[in-house]
Amino acid sequence: MATNGDVFHNFIWNEKFWLGDDARWDDFISSDPSVYYPKISHMNWSIVVGVLLMFVRFIYESYLIKPLAQCLGLKERKKMTLKESPSLEAAYKSYRSKVPQHEILRLSKETNMTERQIQRWLFKRRIIQMPSSMYKFKECSWQVLFYSLSFGYGLYALWDKPWLWVTVNCWVGWPKQHIDNDIFILYLVELGFYWSLLFAVFFQRDYQKKDKKEMVLHHMVTILLIYFSWGCNFVRVGSLVLIVHDFADPWLNIAKMAKYTKHQTTCEFFFAVFIITWIVSRLFIYPFWVLNASAVEIHDYVTTFPAYWFFNGLLFVLQLLHIMWTYLLLTVAFQKFTLGSIEKDIRSESDSELSDSTNEEHFKNNVFEKNRKTVTNGVTQKVQVNKEKKP
Repeated sequence: MATNGDVFHNFIWNEKFWLGDDARWDDFISSDPSVYYPKISHMNWSIVVGVLLMFVRFIYESYLIKPLAQCLGLKERKKMTLKESPSLEAAYKSYRSKVPQHEILRLSKETNMTERQIQRWLFKRRIIQMPSSMYKFKECSWQVLFYSLSFGYGLYALWDKPWLWVTVNCWVGWPKQHIDNDIFILYLVELGFYWSLLFAVFFQRDYQKKDKKEMVLHHMVTILLIYFSWGCNFVRVGSLVLIVHDFADPWLNIAKMAKYTKHQTTCEFFFAVFIITWIVSRLFIYPFWVLNASAVEIHDYVTTFPAYWFFNGLLFVLQLLHIMWTYLLLTVAFQKFTLGSIEKDIRSESDSELSDSTNEEHFKNNVFEKNRKTVTNGVTQKVQVNKEKKP
């Protein structure tokens, strides 16, 4: 007699949903020790790999990249202390940096602080939450290291695989397609890396990015893609997705590192390289090579099923994200031709590009300019009044 657990298990892992009419879960059981078919439970080790990667990242950034950044002129941000104020904290969380004037006036009466003191408190509160240039430099250096190694290893692992050169081989013989050790390692480490990126959002210093929600969505979609492609043994096409996405990312992070260390020419050179590699890989190779294999060529070898449509839908979601990010990147490139330089941080808030000292000076100048205009207007009005009183 089936237990409730068995019923739940059969519902979650329904063969019709996951494999359709062409395969059964028993097809993934190999009696030959030299032949390995994917098992979902084995890929759960990626969570452990993600945690280990976080420790490796900490050591790498602390003992190698931080000294390098200091040699290049970057400094740790000075610690800022703020007087605790529940009212101001609530206002900051509600409005961020755009607290309306009427709210500032209300807070001034409630806290017995001047408007300038409130503005300064809100300014410092935002600076504390924003990442410093040192933090972003270390973050980019880690991604340069990982994406470079993963792309190199991915090419090594796939170079002698038939589906790299003829994509129809992604489906020939499915579902009984053997997984080599090098492909298993590629999948495990890549999935562990994206787990580590999600862990960083929750366990490391969180900060606002212009496309933070899109990046979280990207990581979640990638994790789901890797898991589902592994569970259904769509590993061959999945491995193509991985190397295509690793191709352009190192160049972006190198450009950002050059930006943080104020090497503008180097930044613009590598940003140009990044745009070229991004367009080639995300707008040409990915849709016409990978999506073509998963959306067109598969129908000659595999009868589609619900999980396939979900898997393929996620691939198209990635393509939509590629198009959206391409628009943002071309906007930055257009900025270079119109303004003469790249002024904004790529895929980040423009304010976060300013250094700590620049932010402080920027705040002072804004306050001074505001006060100057107020005084000037007052003097002007006074002069006009005096003139009117003259006979």
